[in-house]
Amino acid sequence: MTDMALIHGRLMAALLVLAALAGLAPAAMAKVEPLDRIAAVVEQDVIMESELNDRVEQITSSLRAEQQRMPPAHVLREQVLDRMILERLQLAQAERGGIKVDDTSLNEALAGIARGNDLSLEEFVRAVEADGLSWPTFREEIRSEMIISQLRQRRVGQRIRITDREVDRFLDSEMGRQLFAVEFRLGHILVSLPDGASPQQLAEATKKAETIMTQYRAGTPFADLAIEFSDGQYALEGGDLGWRPAAQIPSLFTDEVIDLDTGDIVGPIRSGAGLHILKMIDRKGDVQKFVEQYKVRHVLIKPSTIRDSAASLALARELRQKILDGADFSDIARAYSDDPGSARDGGSLDWVSPGEMVDAFEQRMTQTPVGDLSGVFETPFGWHFLQVTDTRTADMSEDFRRMKARQALHKRRFEEELDLWLQELREEAFIDIRI
Repeated sequence: MTDMALIHGRLMAALLVLAALAGLAPAAMAKVEPLDRIAAVVEQDVIMESELNDRVEQITSSLRAEQQRMPPAHVLREQVLDRMILERLQLAQAERGGIKVDDTSLNEALAGIARGNDLSLEEFVRAVEADGLSWPTFREEIRSEMIISQLRQRRVGQRIRITDREVDRFLDSEMGRQLFAVEFRLGHILVSLPDGASPQQLAEATKKAETIMTQYRAGTPFADLAIEFSDGQYALEGGDLGWRPAAQIPSLFTDEVIDLDTGDIVGPIRSGAGLHILKMIDRKGDVQKFVEQYKVRHVLIKPSTIRDSAASLALARELRQKILDGADFSDIARAYSDDPGSARDGGSLDWVSPGEMVDAFEQRMTQTPVGDLSGVFETPFGWHFLQVTDTRTADMSEDFRRMKARQALHKRRFEEELDLWLQELREEAFIDIRI
């Protein structure tokens, strides 16, 4: 035997010994399975199969807790993967746009969620972990939701313009008077269609929608059908859109649902996003006569070409600390706030009604006890902190009706534009599904 043959024989023997120590037969060494694999490539990002499995398990636990019928496993995986793809696309856009949620803002939001559930933060952490969720993972999911919400307000909100004339027409219409008096809880199923769908694609989508309606009328729960078949944002919630003032229902649906009784469905209704099926889960109606108002003052620090977002955040925190250390709020607002209208009045926004401000501002306003100084938080306008100096219950005024009408028109159009924007986002992106 040559020296090379001897060396080769010793190497093979060593490999066999290692295989035996590892509990592997020689044939098994060639069949080692990877621990993880790519489920989908989304632009420059990837979704790993382990991430998909974790999310599917989380959704499955939630559906079981709510006693929802489980869709076929492959359908649930497709629904969850589609949601994760849209999340990654939106988070990538947010990163490119410089939208971030820092730990301080996140902690304040989590504390607000805990208060909303009548829990301390420590009790809330224990409740999350008792549901089998990792607290660090839950925190990052909430951070992502906050980032996506800010992105949508920027990208979708800027596509919407509500004129005074539209508000006047709405308030003067019989529809407007009716819609202020009723709230709907709707179920929604979307059968999506691509932009410029062919007659064949439309025919296939129509057949699918009609099959869904037939199954519902035959006794299949609407929530089960939504989980299995809907391409809408609320599919995994059983299509439940929650309670909404009827004035905030997309205008495309208004005439279709206003006369529905509880349990009735209607559809398919065609829109740019596809075909919609709606169910009246419940409805209630009382004209709102009073509203809780908040007397608020704030400081706004806007990022600019000479001061980026990080520097603006640092300045806002520094100013807030000065007030905590004894500086006068009004003096700080007049000297530093980038909201010229309120800065002249020491930061005062006077009395503010729910729905009058953007969501992030309103959430912080309603969660901040009277007299306390909120933490620094971000809206599409920049970095803020605020103080609620008083609250009151006010009679419904004409100004309030106009504000509510504008808010209703905006939210109605926001729903329509959001579906179209998400569809455009997906169609323009590079997505490679590998499982």
